[in-house]
Amino acid sequence: MKNAHLRMGTLRFTKVLRDTTIDVSVCMDRLIAEHEPECRIARCHLLSVIGNDQEIAAIGAAISEDACFYASAPQFKSFALTLGKDANVYRGSISMSGRRRPLRHLVVLSEEFSQTRAGGNPTARRTVLCIDDPAFMLFRIGARFGLPVLPEWSDWFGRELERHDSVEPLVGLGCRPVLVNGTKKRFLGWIGHALKRGVIQIPRHDAATSWRPPNWFEADVEECEAEFAELREHR
Repeated sequence: MKNAHLRMGTLRFTKVLRDTTIDVSVCMDRLIAEHEPECRIARCHLLSVIGNDQEIAAIGAAISEDACFYASAPQFKSFALTLGKDANVYRGSISMSGRRRPLRHLVVLSEEFSQTRAGGNPTARRTVLCIDDPAFMLFRIGARFGLPVLPEWSDWFGRELERHDSVEPLVGLGCRPVLVNGTKKRFLGWIGHALKRGVIQIPRHDAATSWRPPNWFEADVEECEAEFAELREHR
């Protein structure tokens, strides 16, 4: 694995105290942020960082205080971000060959992003998604709002989102995130109208349709370990 440090970013937290200054930087492999031009601080929806015990402990404590961080990566310029007071924090460990102590892994989801699960906040008007693939967007929107959708409708759904200007790109690292605007009622209206016009169809057979989407998040553990090892060498 070469040039992993060019595909990953850095999350930095700085806090000035009376007698000292806390300055912590950790490796960042995933990020979803909503950075509006008129806002000085971006809204972070997904954050994944790796570091040692002390670094991850400091980052976790700062998140609980709704602190401000600075994210930077080769793909974008440095900017400030915050995760909000009700962010969901998940901790884990990554054991690596040749390393005595495991790396600590911290994943944080904003309250809004965590509600994109099936049945989460059915009255929502916005849905943050980590991939801009039409099949993925239709699958996640359908699962969240309980919509009757079929995989064959993916291309149509992607065109409808663009036609209604209902999808916006977000700042991403390690993913291609988008913000989908629309309510359950609105999407149901699209489906009903398209069925009446014959743009989309329901298969005429008695067998139940089972949608088994591809694993968009399949990853090679050895490849990830190699990336983290190389990145640590460049820090």
